[in-house]
Amino acid sequence: MSSAAQLAQTTLAAPFTGGVCDLSKRTYFADTVAGAITFTFVNRPADCMVFEVEVNLISGTMTWPANVRWVWGGALPQNLQAGKIHLFQFRRPQSTGTDQWLGAYQGNY
Repeated sequence: MSSAAQLAQTTLAAPFTGGVCDLSKRTYFADTVAGAITFTFVNRPADCMVFEVEVNLISGTMTWPANVRWVWGGALPQNLQAGKIHLFQFRRPQSTGTDQWLGAYQGNY
């Protein structure tokens, strides 16, 4: 099997089952949310500085870890419409030296 065929068969995104993003497995997570979900980020390798979460929002609410500092004035993601895809990116700042993520989002696709 060619490497292109192998890549086509490989799932590039891991599901965030129960809201858990296991950073030791992937850095791209995608799943559907239909109800309330609380995200947690676990098992971060030392070299993991960025990861992304893609949410197909059917219904419900999303709660993020307390160590996420949202860009654009610290505002939590707002006006996320059901029936749309929402993309979130988390970057670990090197300058703070703390267990913190900077979160950014693009919503309503």
